[in-house]
Amino acid sequence: MCRKSFIIIINILLCFLFPEDVKKSSDSPHISLLIHEELLNEFFNNIGEIKGEGTGASIDYTWYLLNPRIEITAKDALFKAKIRAKTENFRITRDVNGTVDIRYNEETNQIEVEIDTADVILDVDIFGKNFVLAEIDVAKYFTKAMKIDGPKSVNNRVEYQLPNGKSKEMLIKTKSYNLVLIENAIQLITSLEFSVVE
Repeated sequence: MCRKSFIIIINILLCFLFPEDVKKSSDSPHISLLIHEELLNEFFNNIGEIKGEGTGASIDYTWYLLNPRIEITAKDALFKAKIRAKTENFRITRDVNGTVDIRYNEETNQIEVEIDTADVILDVDIFGKNFVLAEIDVAKYFTKAMKIDGPKSVNNRVEYQLPNGKSKEMLIKTKSYNLVLIENAIQLITSLEFSVVE
């Protein structure tokens, strides 16, 4: 018997032995999955170079994305980076500030992290005049959401043996879940529901 199944069976037996205690703590979550922003940022560190080129105000330029990362607070998740444009005669660097959409797909049991918006204007002052080289939508270079497996690794059914030798089966399903942002991390809180299969 694997360790996970053994722990589940012990928890189920405790439910039967101490039903009053279970009722008192029924609102507390059973599983809490924490994903630190550093895990997400490791993805950006290893994604490779993101760059492009174009012509604006009759000036040819090449741009590079620098230090892309996600910063998470209790209020929101933000995309941050710098973008550097180079021409034959000069280079400019601008901050990129965007928003990140984080959601849990219960059907696929995946937390999906997607850069929602990340627009930046590349402009330059030449001889006292401002020229816009480009308006770049950085989010379009991250077209697919980053997906991380959720907490549904628990077996849906667990078979256990009663003291009288009879076998029974317990059905386990998700009762509720709540995805929250905390400082520097995403937290997915899940409560399970147990019922005996007759």
